[in-house]
Amino acid sequence: MPLAALTSALADIHLHAPGRCLPSRVTVASVRTLLLLTLLVAGAALASTAVRLDAPALTAAATDVVDGKVVSSSSAWTGDHRRIVTHVVVEVRDTWKGSATGRITVVQPGGEVDGIGQRVSGVAPLASGERVVLFLERTGPYHRVVGLAQGVYRVVPAEGSSELRAVPASTDGLELVSPAGREPAARTAVPLSELRTSVRAAR
Repeated sequence: MPLAALTSALADIHLHAPGRCLPSRVTVASVRTLLLLTLLVAGAALASTAVRLDAPALTAAATDVVDGKVVSSSSAWTGDHRRIVTHVVVEVRDTWKGSATGRITVVQPGGEVDGIGQRVSGVAPLASGERVVLFLERTGPYHRVVGLAQGVYRVVPAEGSSELRAVPASTDGLELVSPAGREPAARTAVPLSELRTSVRAAR
């Protein structure tokens, strides 16, 4: 599929989100080009390819980074009735970067409407009640997750301790491509406080 067509497909999935200037170290070309969703001919599944991003790169590409709790989710067709998206309502507990407060709506590609399902590989599901750290890009009144599943960390208690840890969401089904000239650090589970400090230092 030509690059222009893929770009159009991404815009459709994310409700025709306008572009935004990113810091020079994470260019629009490097993030947007490889975040494009490549449509598969067979079935309703979508394959996904993305630039490999570590926490500093995710922070640079995000307009908002939040620690929040998932309140609810609902799925709907896009305006052209070609794709399904899921609207996830998140209650922000703490804003690490940006200005997101209160309840925000995160739009994820894929979902199920009236028994018709569409799945996008590499999208991390967000379940009601769970606490998460999200690296987000604002698109009008909505947000989308930067880097698909790479932009999601689940907040869980450390085993045998009261300490909270940020555990990166699985990237199964997501083909990751390292940016030219550098190899991003591996995403690993870290204390929540350590991830917060890293984000605030990089913003």
